[in-house]
Amino acid sequence: MRCVAYLAGLSTCLALSLPGYAQAQSSDYSTLTSPQSAQNWYITVGAGVRYQPDYTGSDDYVFRARPIISLGKGLKSTWWSAEDDTMLSIGVFSGQGWRIGFSGDLLWKRSAKVNPALVAVPATKFGAELGGFAEFYPTSWLRGRVDLRRGVVAHDGVVADFKLDAFSTVGQWTLGIGPRMRITSADYVRTYFGTRGAQPGTGGLLQRYNAGVHTVGALAQVTYHWSDQLKTTAYVEYKRLVGDATRSPIVRPFGSRDSLTFGLSASYSFDTGTSYSFGL
Repeated sequence: MRCVAYLAGLSTCLALSLPGYAQAQSSDYSTLTSPQSAQNWYITVGAGVRYQPDYTGSDDYVFRARPIISLGKGLKSTWWSAEDDTMLSIGVFSGQGWRIGFSGDLLWKRSAKVNPALVAVPATKFGAELGGFAEFYPTSWLRGRVDLRRGVVAHDGVVADFKLDAFSTVGQWTLGIGPRMRITSADYVRTYFGTRGAQPGTGGLLQRYNAGVHTVGALAQVTYHWSDQLKTTAYVEYKRLVGDATRSPIVRPFGSRDSLTFGLSASYSFDTGTSYSFGL
Protein backbone atom coordinates (compact mmCIF):
# COMPACT_ATOMS: atom_id res chain seq x y z
CA MET A 1 0.00 0.00 0.00
CA ARG A 2 2.99 2.31 0.42
CA CYS A 3 3.47 2.05 -3.35
CA VAL A 4 -0.09 3.25 -4.02
CA ALA A 5 0.24 6.18 -1.61
CA TYR A 6 3.57 7.19 -3.12
CA LEU A 7 2.21 7.10 -6.69
CA ALA A 8 -0.86 9.11 -5.71
CA GLY A 9 1.39 11.79 -4.23
CA LEU A 10 3.60 11.73 -7.31
CA SER A 11 0.59 12.24 -9.59
CA THR A 12 -0.62 15.24 -7.61
CA CYS A 13 2.84 16.81 -7.46
CA LEU A 14 3.25 16.41 -11.22
CA ALA A 15 0.02 18.23 -11.96
CA LEU A 16 0.68 21.02 -9.48
CA SER A 17 4.21 21.55 -10.77
CA LEU A 18 3.06 22.54 -14.27
CA PRO A 19 3.40 26.33 -14.76
CA GLY A 20 0.16 28.13 -13.98
CA TYR A 21 -1.74 24.86 -14.07
CA ALA A 22 -3.32 24.75 -10.63
CA GLN A 23 -4.32 28.42 -10.76
CA ALA A 24 -5.91 28.11 -14.20
CA GLN A 25 -7.83 24.85 -13.82
CA SER A 26 -8.20 23.87 -10.16
CA SER A 27 -11.91 24.80 -10.00
CA ASP A 28 -12.87 25.02 -13.68
CA TYR A 29 -15.32 22.26 -14.53
CA SER A 30 -16.39 23.74 -17.84
CA THR A 31 -13.94 21.57 -19.77
CA LEU A 32 -15.42 18.39 -18.32
CA THR A 33 -18.59 18.52 -20.38
CA SER A 34 -19.18 19.18 -24.02
CA PRO A 35 -19.34 22.86 -25.08
CA GLN A 36 -22.02 21.85 -27.57
CA SER A 37 -25.46 22.85 -26.32
CA ALA A 38 -27.08 19.86 -28.02
CA GLN A 39 -24.89 17.40 -26.10
CA ASN A 40 -24.91 14.98 -29.03
CA TRP A 41 -23.69 11.43 -28.56
CA TYR A 42 -20.31 10.61 -30.09
CA ILE A 43 -18.55 7.34 -30.79
CA THR A 44 -14.81 6.78 -30.44
CA VAL A 45 -13.34 3.83 -32.32
CA GLY A 46 -9.73 2.80 -32.64
CA ALA A 47 -7.11 0.15 -32.10
CA GLY A 48 -3.78 -0.28 -30.44
CA VAL A 49 -0.95 -2.72 -29.93
CA ARG A 50 0.67 -3.64 -26.64
CA TYR A 51 3.92 -5.32 -25.70
CA GLN A 52 2.96 -6.99 -22.46
CA PRO A 53 3.27 -10.17 -20.36
CA ASP A 54 1.54 -13.18 -21.90
CA TYR A 55 -0.62 -13.27 -18.75
CA THR A 56 -0.53 -11.65 -15.32
CA GLY A 57 2.44 -13.09 -13.43
CA SER A 58 4.31 -14.16 -16.58
CA ASP A 59 7.82 -13.09 -17.54
CA ASP A 60 7.21 -13.98 -21.21
CA TYR A 61 6.27 -10.91 -23.29
CA VAL A 62 4.09 -10.84 -26.40
CA PHE A 63 2.55 -8.29 -28.78
CA ARG A 64 -1.23 -8.12 -28.47
CA ALA A 65 -3.81 -6.06 -30.37
CA ARG A 66 -6.52 -4.14 -28.51
CA PRO A 67 -9.74 -2.62 -29.93
CA ILE A 68 -11.17 0.65 -28.59
CA ILE A 69 -14.92 1.39 -28.52
CA SER A 70 -16.35 4.26 -26.48
CA LEU A 71 -19.72 6.03 -26.46
CA GLY A 72 -20.29 9.37 -24.72
CA LYS A 73 -21.91 12.78 -24.99
CA GLY A 74 -20.33 15.69 -26.84
CA LEU A 75 -17.83 15.36 -29.68
CA LYS A 76 -15.44 17.85 -28.07
CA SER A 77 -15.86 16.46 -24.58
CA THR A 78 -12.61 16.33 -22.61
CA TRP A 79 -13.47 13.51 -20.25
CA TRP A 80 -10.14 11.92 -19.44
CA SER A 81 -9.52 8.57 -21.10
CA ALA A 82 -6.74 6.29 -19.85
CA GLU A 83 -5.22 3.57 -22.00
CA ASP A 84 -5.93 0.91 -19.38
CA ASP A 85 -9.64 1.73 -19.32
CA THR A 86 -11.87 -1.10 -20.48
CA MET A 87 -12.09 -1.93 -24.19
CA LEU A 88 -15.80 -1.01 -24.13
CA SER A 89 -17.01 2.06 -22.25
CA ILE A 90 -20.52 3.52 -22.61
CA GLY A 91 -21.17 6.66 -20.60
CA VAL A 92 -24.91 6.73 -19.86
CA PHE A 93 -25.46 9.47 -17.28
CA SER A 94 -23.25 12.52 -16.69
CA GLY A 95 -23.17 15.85 -14.91
CA GLN A 96 -20.69 18.52 -13.91
CA GLY A 97 -17.60 16.58 -12.92
CA TRP A 98 -19.05 13.05 -12.94
CA ARG A 99 -20.39 10.31 -15.19
CA ILE A 100 -21.43 6.67 -14.92
CA GLY A 101 -22.02 3.93 -17.46
CA PHE A 102 -21.37 0.41 -18.69
CA SER A 103 -17.94 -1.17 -19.20
CA GLY A 104 -16.61 -4.43 -20.59
CA ASP A 105 -13.39 -6.23 -21.42
CA LEU A 106 -12.42 -9.30 -23.43
CA LEU A 107 -10.39 -12.09 -21.83
CA TRP A 108 -8.17 -14.28 -23.98
CA LYS A 109 -7.99 -18.07 -23.78
CA ARG A 110 -5.04 -19.34 -21.78
CA SER A 111 -3.53 -22.85 -21.78
CA ALA A 112 -0.28 -24.80 -21.67
CA LYS A 113 -0.55 -25.29 -25.44
CA VAL A 114 0.10 -21.55 -25.80
CA ASN A 115 2.64 -21.22 -22.97
CA PRO A 116 4.26 -24.33 -21.38
CA ALA A 117 4.68 -22.42 -18.09
CA LEU A 118 0.92 -22.89 -17.59
CA VAL A 119 1.14 -26.67 -17.32
CA ALA A 120 0.50 -26.54 -13.56
CA VAL A 121 -2.81 -24.66 -13.80
CA PRO A 122 -6.11 -25.41 -15.54
CA ALA A 123 -6.77 -23.88 -18.94
CA THR A 124 -9.09 -20.88 -19.04
CA LYS A 125 -11.70 -20.06 -21.70
CA PHE A 126 -12.11 -17.07 -23.96
CA GLY A 127 -14.70 -14.80 -22.38
CA ALA A 128 -15.43 -11.34 -21.08
CA GLU A 129 -15.99 -9.17 -18.03
CA LEU A 130 -19.11 -6.98 -17.99
CA GLY A 131 -20.20 -4.34 -15.49
CA GLY A 132 -20.19 -0.62 -14.91
CA PHE A 133 -17.99 2.34 -14.08
CA ALA A 134 -18.22 5.62 -12.21
CA GLU A 135 -15.93 8.62 -12.79
CA PHE A 136 -15.61 11.75 -10.72
CA TYR A 137 -13.47 14.88 -11.06
CA PRO A 138 -12.58 16.66 -7.78
CA THR A 139 -10.92 19.29 -10.01
CA SER A 140 -10.61 19.71 -13.77
CA TRP A 141 -7.14 18.11 -13.75
CA LEU A 142 -7.81 15.04 -11.59
CA ARG A 143 -9.94 12.00 -12.39
CA GLY A 144 -10.99 9.15 -10.13
CA ARG A 145 -12.56 6.05 -11.68
CA VAL A 146 -13.97 2.81 -10.27
CA ASP A 147 -14.91 -0.18 -12.45
CA LEU A 148 -16.84 -3.18 -11.14
CA ARG A 149 -17.20 -6.16 -13.49
CA ARG A 150 -18.20 -9.81 -13.34
CA GLY A 151 -16.73 -12.57 -15.44
CA VAL A 152 -18.75 -14.17 -18.25
CA VAL A 153 -17.73 -17.67 -19.48
CA ALA A 154 -14.05 -17.13 -18.64
CA HIS A 155 -14.55 -16.97 -14.85
CA ASP A 156 -17.25 -16.51 -12.21
CA GLY A 157 -15.39 -13.92 -10.17
CA VAL A 158 -15.72 -10.19 -9.58
CA VAL A 159 -13.06 -7.59 -10.43
CA ALA A 160 -12.86 -4.02 -9.11
CA ASP A 161 -10.40 -1.51 -10.59
CA PHE A 162 -9.51 1.76 -8.81
CA LYS A 163 -7.74 4.52 -10.76
CA LEU A 164 -6.55 8.04 -10.06
CA ASP A 165 -5.16 10.23 -12.87
CA ALA A 166 -3.61 13.69 -12.88
CA PHE A 167 -3.55 15.15 -16.39
CA SER A 168 -2.67 18.33 -18.28
CA THR A 169 -2.99 19.65 -21.83
CA VAL A 170 -0.11 21.65 -23.33
CA GLY A 171 -0.89 22.76 -26.87
CA GLN A 172 -1.79 19.64 -28.85
CA TRP A 173 -0.26 17.34 -26.23
CA THR A 174 -2.00 15.79 -23.23
CA LEU A 175 0.01 14.20 -20.43
CA GLY A 176 -1.31 11.93 -17.70
CA ILE A 177 -0.08 9.79 -14.83
CA GLY A 178 -1.69 7.95 -11.95
CA PRO A 179 -1.74 4.98 -9.56
CA ARG A 180 -3.77 1.80 -9.97
CA MET A 181 -5.16 -0.93 -7.72
CA ARG A 182 -7.20 -4.04 -8.55
CA ILE A 183 -9.23 -6.06 -6.05
CA THR A 184 -10.55 -9.48 -7.07
CA SER A 185 -12.78 -12.17 -5.62
CA ALA A 186 -11.54 -15.60 -4.60
CA ASP A 187 -13.16 -17.17 -7.68
CA TYR A 188 -11.08 -15.00 -9.97
CA VAL A 189 -7.80 -15.85 -8.24
CA ARG A 190 -8.66 -19.55 -8.13
CA THR A 191 -9.52 -19.63 -11.85
CA TYR A 192 -6.29 -17.98 -13.05
CA PHE A 193 -3.79 -19.04 -10.39
CA GLY A 194 -5.17 -22.21 -8.74
CA THR A 195 -3.09 -25.36 -9.18
CA ARG A 196 -4.41 -28.88 -9.60
CA GLY A 197 -3.90 -31.29 -6.74
CA ALA A 198 -5.22 -34.44 -5.14
CA GLN A 199 -6.44 -33.11 -1.80
CA PRO A 200 -9.94 -34.40 -0.95
CA GLY A 201 -12.62 -31.75 -0.77
CA THR A 202 -10.64 -29.12 -2.67
CA GLY A 203 -12.32 -29.67 -6.04
CA GLY A 204 -8.99 -30.61 -7.59
CA LEU A 205 -7.28 -27.42 -6.45
CA LEU A 206 -4.26 -27.63 -4.18
CA GLN A 207 -4.50 -24.23 -2.51
CA ARG A 208 -7.30 -22.06 -1.14
CA TYR A 209 -7.37 -18.46 -2.33
CA ASN A 210 -9.00 -15.42 -0.75
CA ALA A 211 -10.46 -12.20 -2.09
CA GLY A 212 -8.32 -9.08 -1.75
CA VAL A 213 -5.89 -6.72 -3.45
CA HIS A 214 -4.61 -8.42 -6.60
CA THR A 215 -2.30 -5.85 -8.25
CA VAL A 216 -0.99 -2.35 -7.61
CA GLY A 217 0.84 -0.12 -10.07
CA ALA A 218 0.76 3.01 -12.18
CA LEU A 219 0.21 4.24 -15.74
CA ALA A 220 1.79 7.16 -17.62
CA GLN A 221 0.69 8.25 -21.08
CA VAL A 222 1.17 11.02 -23.62
CA THR A 223 -1.39 11.85 -26.33
CA TYR A 224 -1.02 13.94 -29.47
CA HIS A 225 -4.26 15.44 -30.85
CA TRP A 226 -4.06 15.72 -34.64
CA SER A 227 -7.55 17.24 -34.59
CA ASP A 228 -10.64 17.29 -32.38
CA GLN A 229 -11.45 13.85 -33.74
CA LEU A 230 -8.12 12.07 -34.27
CA LYS A 231 -5.49 11.29 -31.64
CA THR A 232 -2.60 8.92 -31.00
CA THR A 233 -1.30 7.81 -27.61
CA ALA A 234 1.86 6.19 -26.29
CA TYR A 235 1.95 4.79 -22.78
CA VAL A 236 3.74 2.61 -20.23
CA GLU A 237 2.13 0.73 -17.36
CA TYR A 238 3.72 -0.90 -14.31
CA LYS A 239 2.02 -3.64 -12.28
CA ARG A 240 3.02 -5.59 -9.21
CA LEU A 241 1.15 -8.76 -8.35
CA VAL A 242 0.30 -9.07 -4.65
CA GLY A 243 -1.86 -11.25 -2.43
CA ASP A 244 -2.56 -14.98 -2.66
CA ALA A 245 -1.89 -15.14 -6.40
CA THR A 246 1.84 -14.71 -5.76
CA ARG A 247 1.93 -18.22 -4.24
CA SER A 248 1.01 -19.79 -7.57
CA PRO A 249 3.82 -21.73 -9.33
CA ILE A 250 3.18 -19.78 -12.54
CA VAL A 251 4.43 -16.73 -10.62
CA ARG A 252 7.05 -18.36 -8.39
CA PRO A 253 9.40 -19.67 -9.65
CA PHE A 254 8.33 -19.60 -13.33
CA GLY A 255 7.11 -16.02 -13.64
CA SER A 256 7.47 -12.58 -12.09
CA ARG A 257 5.43 -10.41 -9.71
CA ASP A 258 6.53 -7.25 -11.57
CA SER A 259 5.65 -6.36 -15.14
CA LEU A 260 5.75 -3.50 -17.63
CA THR A 261 3.40 -2.91 -20.56
CA PHE A 262 4.27 -0.62 -23.47
CA GLY A 263 1.58 0.48 -25.89
CA LEU A 264 0.63 2.64 -28.85
CA SER A 265 -2.91 3.40 -30.01
CA ALA A 266 -4.89 5.58 -32.41
CA SER A 267 -8.57 6.53 -32.20
CA TYR A 268 -11.12 8.62 -34.07
CA SER A 269 -14.30 10.24 -32.69
CA PHE A 270 -17.37 11.23 -34.67
CA ASP A 271 -20.76 12.72 -33.91
CA THR A 272 -23.78 10.42 -34.19
CA GLY A 273 -26.12 13.35 -34.80
CA THR A 274 -28.46 12.43 -31.95
CA SER A 275 -28.89 13.96 -28.51
CA TYR A 276 -31.14 11.29 -26.97
CA SER A 277 -31.24 11.51 -23.17
CA PHE A 278 -31.69 8.73 -20.64
CA GLY A 279 -33.55 11.06 -18.34
CA LEU A 280 -31.16 11.58 -15.42
